[in-house]
Amino acid sequence: MIPNDSPWIKQLQRTRKVVPISGSTDTDVLIVGGGIAGVVTAYFTLTTTTKKVVLLEADKIAHGATGHNAGQITSYFERPLYELVEQYGLDLAIDGQKSIESGWLLLDEIVSQAQLRTPVYRFTGYTGLTTSEQLVMYLRNNAHRAKGGMPAESIVVAAEWPGLTQIPAEYLHLYTVAPHADILSLLESKNPDYIASLSYQKGCMNSALFSEELIGYLAATFPDRFSFFEGSPVTTVTLEKSGGTAEAIGHRVTATHIVLCTNGFENFHLTNTAGKEIDTKFHHLVNGRIGYMAGYIEPLTNPPTAISYFPKNTNPSKDPTGEPYFYLTRRPHEHQGAVSYNLLCMGGPEKVLPDQATYLRSDACSEDAHGTIDEFLRSNYNNYPEGGTEYAFCWHGLMGYTPNGIRRVGFEPRNKVLLYNLGCNGVGILPSIFGGKRIAQLLSGVSLPPSIFDPYSDE
Repeated sequence: MIPNDSPWIKQLQRTRKVVPISGSTDTDVLIVGGGIAGVVTAYFTLTTTTKKVVLLEADKIAHGATGHNAGQITSYFERPLYELVEQYGLDLAIDGQKSIESGWLLLDEIVSQAQLRTPVYRFTGYTGLTTSEQLVMYLRNNAHRAKGGMPAESIVVAAEWPGLTQIPAEYLHLYTVAPHADILSLLESKNPDYIASLSYQKGCMNSALFSEELIGYLAATFPDRFSFFEGSPVTTVTLEKSGGTAEAIGHRVTATHIVLCTNGFENFHLTNTAGKEIDTKFHHLVNGRIGYMAGYIEPLTNPPTAISYFPKNTNPSKDPTGEPYFYLTRRPHEHQGAVSYNLLCMGGPEKVLPDQATYLRSDACSEDAHGTIDEFLRSNYNNYPEGGTEYAFCWHGLMGYTPNGIRRVGFEPRNKVLLYNLGCNGVGILPSIFGGKRIAQLLSGVSLPPSIFDPYSDE
């Protein structure tokens, strides 16, 4: 049995006691969910409005998906940009892409304003491609980025690749050619299947430590307007015409607005007394996927990085329920009291959470998934120890995928008392941060133009 042991949770070393809600209260804004989405939504609401905020977390701050991820900071959707253009049009799709990338500046703002010490590593990251279909997909994305006035992602194709002459002429200006050995060097891989590399800004961060630090800042800075309670699972949410009420462990929180910053798998009932039924609709907002990750300690000889790998049996143009890819993150890590090591993390294996099934964080890691990760590293990662390695961590986390693969950020169409900032879709850090800012703007009465993130009615 391999326990679910996240390095990000271990790094917290928290001593704060869990304080559940102990009485009923009124507030302007109730935030349900204490992961990075909920904490950042609280941050922007408190710093840009005068509203009073209460946050309820069922477990502990940042102990859900925020503390059980791979820690990559990326600015892409797990849907090709060209598909978003086909569905929403160029302007809305490009605006959505720009919105996600704006999360970098928002992250900088938070770190500076709150004087957080959580390391945020930023660098050029890479994606390895193995097929012409994958390559053409990213070239199509690049064409739309250029047409929309965005900088193109750098794509380098191996000069020795036989398919080079088959690339459509319309994409000739969107890539460069280099020796195959250079492609493999960028990807830190020994697998000759990789025929192209895509590079763009990426990063890595312990989002659990970030959230824990930030909520401490909020509690100290806004003691008259902010309170949060852990160990306080919400059981019912009742929406009325001009406000709503949530019940948690026998106590009620009444608020003008309620914001759900969750993974969508809450065991509560949502009643709308001022419009059409929402409960069933809400509980089908996301589909669950359990992501498995593992990590081991290696010498501090290489810089931080984040690399994604698309093997030949993976088609990244599929929707988020398609075959998974692999993702590697490397960063400095405190081991045995000294920051003189790197933590090498790899993820990729996933399992669909059946409808109505309960995800248990206490479940052991999948030995099959652990073996798949090790096998992939052995075959792909240049610096994998020749004699094998002992894994220091193995963990899993629940990701929520919206049906259209796009985070839901905004008002519930059937009752604007309720707002959403939810839907991990596999790459949640920057979308969570952007979503928190957008929610605060909506709460302050800013009239925002239509967005691909807007929750929609299926009527």
